[in-house]
Amino acid sequence: MITTLDKFGRVIIPKKLRENLGISTETTLNISEEDKKIVIELVKEKAPIVNRDGLLVFTGKLDKKRSDLLKSDRNKRMRKLLTHEELG
Repeated sequence: MITTLDKFGRVIIPKKLRENLGISTETTLNISEEDKKIVIELVKEKAPIVNRDGLLVFTGKLDKKRSDLLKSDRNKRMRKLLTHEELG
């Protein structure tokens, strides 16, 4: 595919390629030079869940909805511990 640079020297990746590869504004890319070619590669993201000392830890980003769900679940667990009520 042929593309252009914008007035700031940025490469414009055609929409079809971005969609096919799942590239968004949050995607990290590695740009390098090989044999007079510019190579652009997707950077693999680290797994959002890692094992730290036997505990699974979420290291990714949460959107607001998931954050609210975690707070709600935490509050239910605290109520159970304080009042011995059943989780439901």
